Amino acid sequence: MLIFKILFRVAIPATIVCCTLFAQITISPASNSGRLVSTIALDRSIYFPGEEAVLTLTARNAGSAPLEVAAPFSAFGCFELSRLTPTGSLVPLFARPVCPLRMVEPAGSKMVLAAGEESRVTASGNDLWPGASASAVSGTAGYYQLVQNVSGASAVFRIAMPRLEAATAVRVHDIVYNDPATNREVHLTAYMHIFSLRWNNQSFLCVALSTSLRDKAVATDRTGNVTAVGVPYRRVATLPGPVASVAGTASAEDNLAITWADARGLKQTILVASNRRDGAVEAVQVGLDSTFEKLSSADTQQFSATVAGAANRNVFWSVSVAPGAPAGARPGAVTAAGVYTAPAGIAKPYAVIVTAQSQADPSRSAAGVVALQPRSQGTLAAAGGGGLSFAAKPPATVSSNFGPGQ
Repeated sequence: MLIFKILFRVAIPATIVCCTLFAQITISPASNSGRLVSTIALDRSIYFPGEEAVLTLTARNAGSAPLEVAAPFSAFGCFELSRLTPTGSLVPLFARPVCPLRMVEPAGSKMVLAAGEESRVTASGNDLWPGASASAVSGTAGYYQLVQNVSGASAVFRIAMPRLEAATAVRVHDIVYNDPATNREVHLTAYMHIFSLRWNNQSFLCVALSTSLRDKAVATDRTGNVTAVGVPYRRVATLPGPVASVAGTASAEDNLAITWADARGLKQTILVASNRRDGAVEAVQVGLDSTFEKLSSADTQQFSATVAGAANRNVFWSVSVAPGAPAGARPGAVTAAGVYTAPAGIAKPYAVIVTAQSQADPSRSAAGVVALQPRSQGTLAAAGGGGLSFAAKPPATVSSNFGPGQ
């Protein structure tokens, strides 16, 4: 089994990345009659602007015979990125696909998956958002969809806007490398940025390594909400109370001692290893068989959740109205088996979010978007005055033996 981890440098200071998500799409590979199921998994359900994310692409042979596929996912690198509008349409962020990942195998390389076998790919990524920087891009909260071009596998994620509480920078050892062009040793001054973000009645201590930013890595608007972070960062601690100040020192091995104080002046300290990672690939992961559906009044749709990394594969289902919905908008209902029913009498287009939450680890979940429209309307308005035409989906046929996590 091939396992790979992709670090999204979601320099989406501005616009984007969510969810411990698997979006499951069936595709028909060339030169075989088998069934390849591709999934995308993200390590969180909600991201902050610019936050580092972990993406895992998995391919599974769901057929009963061996299956030849690209090895290992040599065409993996390009994605389409879209933002969910208040009317429920997905608007592309860029005119062309974003290709932040280097190919990990020569083009044309093949591998064979046995029946039921799966393979995961991992690679380091460059910045996902071209031209994004702490000074140039303002943050945008909301829901987004990421689609991998070759397989069609997708993930829906959310960006939330936290408030900056406190920040500091600590000098660490220079980054040293040999420049092949000059054959000389190059030294880059390095700083570890430590800052606290406040969101949803919690504070999050974060760290980021930077060779270009000495004083300020986090950009905010006039009210203190974070709009961008100049370098990818990760959360190292979650605190219930507000943080008034942070400070840090680095050891000879560049391990950090982070000290923070609350509003009363009480201080606490934690130690953070310089090479620490969350191990998100090994954690419980939840996926949906669909991340975007278009329904009309009273239509139904069967969602199927997949849970990996836990003996308990059941999920809790819920549904909520997405931001920007008209006043009085109703979410509809979802059963314990994942059958969603749209509300009747939809007057204006809007979106709802269907969530599958792991019973084994409630911090892990997957989300899908349902774009709702009046039954008589054939066009869903898109941003900028455009239109997205589609036919209303007929009610789904639900199998009587289906259950959550199956």
